[in-house]
Amino acid sequence: MQSVLGEIAKLRPGIPVDIDCHNSNRYRLVVREKDGSRTAYYFSMPIYNIKTRKIVDVRFHLNGQSICATGSNTDIILNDYIFMENTEGVFSMRLHEKPVMFSPNEVQYGFNRVYPTTNGVAVKCDVKKNESNSFIIETGKSHLNIRANDRCFALMQEEFRPFVVVSCMGSTDETGSVISPAKLDYQKIDDKKYSISLYSTNSLAQYVLFEVNMYEKKIFQDTTVESANPFTNNAFGGVGFIGNSSEYGEQWLYSRIDFSRIPEVFDRYVNRVVLQIPKLNQNNVEISGFKVLARFCSFGSNWNNKIADGDCTAQSITSNFYHSMDITSLLRDIRTKTIVPSEGLILKSKIKGSGFSVIATGDSYYTPQILEINYR
Repeated sequence: MQSVLGEIAKLRPGIPVDIDCHNSNRYRLVVREKDGSRTAYYFSMPIYNIKTRKIVDVRFHLNGQSICATGSNTDIILNDYIFMENTEGVFSMRLHEKPVMFSPNEVQYGFNRVYPTTNGVAVKCDVKKNESNSFIIETGKSHLNIRANDRCFALMQEEFRPFVVVSCMGSTDETGSVISPAKLDYQKIDDKKYSISLYSTNSLAQYVLFEVNMYEKKIFQDTTVESANPFTNNAFGGVGFIGNSSEYGEQWLYSRIDFSRIPEVFDRYVNRVVLQIPKLNQNNVEISGFKVLARFCSFGSNWNNKIADGDCTAQSITSNFYHSMDITSLLRDIRTKTIVPSEGLILKSKIKGSGFSVIATGDSYYTPQILEINYR
């Protein structure tokens, strides 16, 4: 994502964006429509800085000898290290190179390229199959608990709240399309320092893409579950390979909205609700959304204990950038046309065995999901 307004422009090509400035919710931008309605675009992560209340400028800037960016609650400085700081503490990452090239959208560290996210950075490494790229991370806090799998590493501030998260997005081809998973492992060096190694799983891949962010509470509570790793939970992973893949078998995404973060629309007459899911690969495998029959736990769910699905309630419409899923029937009361809470959706491939679609989950700060609600 290069800008908040740029993403919204992708969702409404050719339609002017008339911003309604009477908004106090850090997760959303509201647009006035010609018919008198409003469209709220709720991003999965905050898009306004917590101090300035301005929209996050997803760009790098020069400040003396350092390169800087400002996230939703984090200040980011790039020099020999990538340094992040917010009111919760400090964090640094060293890529073993120094910055050699700068632009507002990209900083090059040797063969590594760094991009801004809404509250951290994404990194593209030149990594081939059977090779690895390792780097050192360090926090200002000691004895943080770890929650990790082979694609995500989180240092936990509290039992269910991370301090910082490192998450693989995948192995990409030359165009940046994700063609297979990327793998991660870690080694503890001391109470504040860890070595993280990333691997590609595909001989055709040119790069490994991952993101590193300091935590903000999110709108979507979700996790992937998969048949090939039936006990694996992925509550903080930023990507899903929905459908069938050799690495994960059949993978689903369980997703639920935290309705406490969208209070402004509860008493409104709702015309439509569309879930906009960033698409990270180039194939057109379509996704179906099924009702969840009971409440699921995003921190404890896996393939073996997964909650059953109900009726199919939505089908994706695929563009170059997003899977768009109209979920109005799931979230709108038939009689009052107002928002009603739901236990959520299970996302699966529309046709079993048709391959997989790589999507961003609700934990991605680099490519956030967007909940689009049009109301009066």
